[in-house]
Amino acid sequence: MKWNRVLGCLAAGAMLWACSGGESKDIVGGASGDSGIIALKDKNIAGVAQKGPFVRGSSVVLKETSKAGNLKPTGKEFFATTRSDDGDFQIEGLNLESQYVRLTATGYYKREKTGQNSRCQISLNALADISEIDHVNINILTHLEYDRTLELVKEGNSFDEAKKQAHRELMRVFNFEYLVDEGKSESLDVTGDGEADRALEKISSFIDDHTDFYADDCFGHDKCASLDYCMRIQEFLDTFFEILDGNGPDLTVLLLQMDMNHEFGRN
Repeated sequence: MKWNRVLGCLAAGAMLWACSGGESKDIVGGASGDSGIIALKDKNIAGVAQKGPFVRGSSVVLKETSKAGNLKPTGKEFFATTRSDDGDFQIEGLNLESQYVRLTATGYYKREKTGQNSRCQISLNALADISEIDHVNINILTHLEYDRTLELVKEGNSFDEAKKQAHRELMRVFNFEYLVDEGKSESLDVTGDGEADRALEKISSFIDDHTDFYADDCFGHDKCASLDYCMRIQEFLDTFFEILDGNGPDLTVLLLQMDMNHEFGRN
């Protein structure tokens, strides 16, 4: 199937590659039973939304999750927009029943290699524990591990366990497992100079190239700017996690199907 082919391209090519600040917070009610849930009052967070950087005016939504610790949204939402073409945003005065939040950024972005704005808007998600941090980034890695984290929590893992496992599995797919301890996905920045930041930039650029190139019959034609093409990009981003939870195509088979040049590597 076409998405298996695209996933194969991504996985095979990627396998050839080889912090946050604390904030004084007003805690309401302390921990909730044995679940470690913390209610937060007057919390401020900032961050950047990036594929490449989202352009000014892109939307950012933060969703409160239940004090039950199951990461289900309560329906309470907070809104912001990116303040510049660097993708920076800020949300102030958060009063939350749980420290675990869901974030979604939607907008156009600057393509990594060309610097031009994307033809399509995309939406990227992130999950974060903001009890001890005031900076949360939204990027390709936070999005690709998002659904896997939710699934692992649903299976009974704690939030921290689920996040660590999803991050480790994702970095293994891209042959960057040796960087798993260099920072959580939501702390990385495509414009940063750390090794893990550079890995994020490579992954983000690689996905940008290959979702563009391998979309069916899309080689610079007008249809590439169509709604259908944009939906294909979002579908690709939203289904990649199937590789991680075992429901997607077998990575070994995908690798055997591909014969790609060595573009990136671990130094």
